[in-house]
Amino acid sequence: MNRNRIKIIMGFLFLLVLASCKKDPGEGGNSSITGKVKKEVRVVLTNPATFQYSTPAADEDVFIVYGDHISPDDRVWTNYKGEYEFLNLRKGKYTVYVYSKDTTGIQGVDPDRMVIKKEIEITDNKQELDIPVLTIYDVP
Repeated sequence: MNRNRIKIIMGFLFLLVLASCKKDPGEGGNSSITGKVKKEVRVVLTNPATFQYSTPAADEDVFIVYGDHISPDDRVWTNYKGEYEFLNLRKGKYTVYVYSKDTTGIQGVDPDRMVIKKEIEITDNKQELDIPVLTIYDVP
């Protein structure tokens, strides 16, 4: 085989390997997503006019889904200030969510598992994204 043909084949193989190295969303990067969870207490969950007070939501589960996965890929807990962070993430789309008591009053819905979520995208390396406050609801 002549050298030019070998160079072409090697170049093609290099491009093939390079193209297959696309990283999906998830761990292994150098970006982060941070945020806060706030708890709003109402006398009647379905009535915002019965608001009593709000407080940082300490020790709440916060979940993250990488890309178009179906189930959560990671979970962290909020600190005493209601803050959380997901570290070492790669570029891609993410969904961050928490569970709240249900404020809709719809029958047949789990009253303790209403989803509060935010979809976000990391577009650059070393990006630090801060999600707007996720508000959950509770009764006194």
